[in-house]
Amino acid sequence: MIRYPSRNSPTALPHHTSCYRVATLLTVVLGFFLLLFWIATQGDASEVLNWEILPNVYLLILALCFFLPFTWISGSGRWRFLMTLRRVSVGGLAQTQDGKFGDILMADALTSYAKPLGDLFVALCMFLSTEKSSTGKPDRNCGGSYMVPLILTVPSIIRLRQCMIEFLRVRRSKAAGATNSGWEGQHVANALKYASAFPVIILSAMQRNYNPGKYSLSEAGLYRLW
Repeated sequence: MIRYPSRNSPTALPHHTSCYRVATLLTVVLGFFLLLFWIATQGDASEVLNWEILPNVYLLILALCFFLPFTWISGSGRWRFLMTLRRVSVGGLAQTQDGKFGDILMADALTSYAKPLGDLFVALCMFLSTEKSSTGKPDRNCGGSYMVPLILTVPSIIRLRQCMIEFLRVRRSKAAGATNSGWEGQHVANALKYASAFPVIILSAMQRNYNPGKYSLSEAGLYRLW
């Protein structure tokens, strides 16, 4: 909603109404699949395994809701969200007048969602596996020992790259003679903050797949280092 374009017509729906329409759509889809899952499984654990397709189909439809061609369900808002997501996904950062703060907020939110994104990958990987069920006990080694840690690092990499883009912008502004561009050191410090997530993620992966013959550290020593 930051620097969101104003309505061109007085008859157009207010911004908050469009938000409520999207929220209503997503809530209806969730409620339908939740009720369908309850009716199909009826509290039987074996049926939960048999009907694992339902929650996974819901996730697919949830993603597709953002691509619906209907403009009356906040079409421009959904398109703006997808374009912003595409830009920040490669570590991009808009100029200040084009919504830079919104890009930073979205990328920062992705760092908070790093763990759920890893869990989502695990669930989908287990669903596609012939030996596991996505409604069973999570197997965080699904897809390889280092796929989940790699996914966890992506949001921090995105923010780190944004910080470095901002650092270079400030340096170029100062080189051009600008006096109000701020201090570039704060962006380096911010980049270091996000880089500090990488050792923690790597050590967590090493702990999860600890092998005495593979590492020179004991498991207790590895935990202390973490």
